[in-house]
Amino acid sequence: MFLESPIHLGFWQWQEGEGRCQVVLTLIDTGNGVQGLLTGGEKPHVGGTVLALPRPSLRGEGWSTDVYVTPVPGHKDVDVAHTVAELLAKSLLVPVTITAGIHSDHLNAKELGGIIANCNLVSQEALKFLTSR
Repeated sequence: MFLESPIHLGFWQWQEGEGRCQVVLTLIDTGNGVQGLLTGGEKPHVGGTVLALPRPSLRGEGWSTDVYVTPVPGHKDVDVAHTVAELLAKSLLVPVTITAGIHSDHLNAKELGGIIANCNLVSQEALKFLTSR
């Protein structure tokens, strides 16, 4: 069924890096949480999903998260998705889901480090934007 009156959700994108090491973070504000897609490299795909739920820290100081990880077998994309989801959930105090898929064939250690750094940069840029709105 076609939606006659569309629901207007916030939708934003950021990117960092170039070529084989480029990553793109797309976020949708559902009004009660954030849905994200973290893709990049030469072969973007679905490599896994992470759900981070904010909760008060068990030490009584600030906030922490409960994190649930569902990887596609053989994929490590959830490692960077975990970092992004946890950062956003702790800072925004809303549930955050990140689906990630970043792939380039035969990455060397420097390129892999570049992808991880770009994921960190793009998540910091997104957080800075979202907390300033």
